[in-house]
Order: sequence, then C-alpha cells, then structure tokens
Amino acid sequence: MMYCHFSVALLCLNVAFDLFVFGLPAFFFHKLGLLPDKLYMTITTAIINWTTPVVFFMPMVVSGSKLYCNDVALLAECKYKDSLLLSNHGSTKTISLFTSNQKRVDWMVGMFVGYSKQLSSVSCKRIRVGFVCEALIQFMPWIGWYRKIVANDIFVSRSFKQDAPTIQKNIEEFHNADERRMLFLSPEGVVVDFGQKDVEYIYACRKFCLDHGYQPFDYILSPRYKGSMCLLQQVQKCSGPVISVCIAYVRDGKLLNCRLLSPDRVVADIYTLNQGVGGSPVDIYIHLKRIDATKARADAKKFMMENYSEKNKLMMEWDRQTLAGTASSEGWHSQFSLLKCNLLECVVYQICHAALIILVAIKFDCLCTLLHTCGYLFGVVASCYTIGWAMGNSMESVPFETGIKSISLLLQTKKSKGI
Repeated sequence: MMYCHFSVALLCLNVAFDLFVFGLPAFFFHKLGLLPDKLYMTITTAIINWTTPVVFFMPMVVSGSKLYCNDVALLAECKYKDSLLLSNHGSTKTISLFTSNQKRVDWMVGMFVGYSKQLSSVSCKRIRVGFVCEALIQFMPWIGWYRKIVANDIFVSRSFKQDAPTIQKNIEEFHNADERRMLFLSPEGVVVDFGQKDVEYIYACRKFCLDHGYQPFDYILSPRYKGSMCLLQQVQKCSGPVISVCIAYVRDGKLLNCRLLSPDRVVADIYTLNQGVGGSPVDIYIHLKRIDATKARADAKKFMMENYSEKNKLMMEWDRQTLAGTASSEGWHSQFSLLKCNLLECVVYQICHAALIILVAIKFDCLCTLLHTCGYLFGVVASCYTIGWAMGNSMESVPFETGIKSISLLLQTKKSKGI
C-alpha cells in the first residue's frame, strides 16, 4: 500500500507542476485575449501530451497491466477524426449520491490509447482525449483542476438534457479551433457501489428494463438516453465515428466487473492497478463496435437499450468464460490484439519531468521546500485515502476522491437523517 500512496503522490506532483508552470499561464493569457483560441488549443494539447505519459506510466505500465482490443483498425480510425465513444459503467464505481459520468480507471485507458502512436501492428496519430465528467471532479486537487483548466473536459451537474448547452458550447469551441478530440461518455449517468441507495437504483434499472420489454441487465445499468444525443454534435462536422465501448477487467483469470449484485464484484481504481506491482496485474479488454448515428437519432431510447442489451450479453459471456477458466484460451483470446506502449518513451518522460522539477527547485533555491512538499504530499494522499477507505470503499478515480466523496456522503447521510 505504501507503494500505491507513493505512486499517487508522484502523479499529483507531476500534474501539479505541469498545471502551475505551463497550464495556468496559458489559461490566463487566453482569458486576457493574448492567445487566440486555435493557438490556445494547440498549446494545451502539447501540455497534455507532455503530461499524459507520466499519468499512466506507474498505474498501467509499471504495474504490469496489459491492454487488449478486439478491433485495432477501428480504434485507429477514431484517432484521425473527432470521435464519440459511449462506454459502459459496469467496470467502474462511485456513490449513487453523485450523478456521474466519470470513470474510475477507464479515463486512464482512454488517455493510454489516445496517446499511443502504435496500436499493435497499426500506426496511427496521437490525439487529444476528453471526457464528459461529473461536476465534482473539477474541484478535486491537481488532477481535477488540470482536467478543467488544461484539458477543458465537459463537466455536467444535472442530466444530459439540462446540461446540453454546456456540452454543445464545449464541442463548438473545439470545432471552431479545428482541434481533434476523442470524447468519452457513459450514457448510464450513475454508477453504483454497494450501499442501500445503490442497490435500490440497480433494482430500479432492472424494473425499467422489464417495463420496456427487455430482460433485466445484470452487469450494467440502463442508459440515460434523454439529451445524450446532443453529443452527436461531436462527430457531425467531420463525419467521425460513433463507437460503442465495453471494457472488461480481469485479474488472476477472474472478471472484476462481474454482476452488479455479486459480492465478488471488485471495482478497479488507481490503487487496484498499482497493486499489480508485487501482486497480480489487471488485464484490460476493450470491445469496440461502430454505431449507426442515424439510427441513434431516429429513436434514441430503443437504440440505446438495444446497445446496452448487447453489452450486458457480452459481459455475461465474459463472466461465463472466466468462471469456466477458458478466458485465456486461444479460441476466446484470439479476437484481441495486445496494445503495447512505448516503454522507453514513458521512462524518458518520467525522468524529464523529475529533472525539470529539480532544476526549477535549484534555480529558485527551494530544493528543501520541494523535498518537504513531497513528504507532505505523500502524507496527505495516504491520510485522505485511508480515512475514506475506512469510511467505505476505495473509489480513487483521481487522487483524493476516496476521502472527499466518503466525507461528502457521510455529511449528506447525516443531513437526510436530521442529525
């Protein structure tokens, strides 16, 4: 666990440095009108490309996690045009208190594939990756601030329908600047944990399926279709692909994101990935399927329910394969291609970050302050996580989230009980 805290603290240090040294100056120059929109987008994309390798290096590379994809050519196509990827939430978790579109580690998977210029045997372009996130994420220290100020992600606090103007404005800004982006969204809107309200929501989703003539979904929630089609604006200008994404997490031959009501369900977060060092790495399997945007616009509810019914069956098959011990067999595994990262490049970026931070500290005669900051940061990360974990569960999609959300949930519970 000490290594996990160290990894997250190092992640915070690197991201904080890039945010304050590069991101904030560019942000203020843009707000003052000294940087035109197109140049600002170009600069922030360069900053993101500088930061991204150190974000996924320790959780996904050092940990020994492997990424696989069933359609590398389609994934590469997504990187040549603006694309919209609709992902399932079955692999993630949060507290039902929060109307969330943010992933636990799927966002890191997205950054990995967006950054990579070599997907298996297919060469492709590097592309900026954006996310539709719950509003709370933008207030999380370092990573949340970075995603808000530098990455310019879409943050929603209500339904997609109510937040449609915010979504459309963000997409238009990228289109006007002619900046390509892969945009990730989960139409489920809410991700469940194991609390009473979470279980109630699972049963509500199952009832929704029955009411609309579908078998209840055991592995994923029913999608929120109202307003979600406004995101198709992301791909209209360039006729980019709309992709259905379903991700399975497997460790030691067992499916982590198994049935929602199963006591064996384990939800991968940053700490889960980091525990691959000295333990069992998490293997990540990405299923992609092209979506017909015309059909989606014609009848959003029917289309989304059909798509999610397919995802549920896919996760059911994953569960069956892992329980039978055949998930690693050639017959099942042959549909996937391994997505390798450039290990040397990641190491070089990590070393360059460390060297730059140390050089700046030496230049301003604050090396001791840097060392003290590293120690304090480690202590804060470890304390915040431990407090949150003791109050509930690990939910570290971004640093400090476990502690902050656990405390927020406790306060809301007390308020609802009139305490």
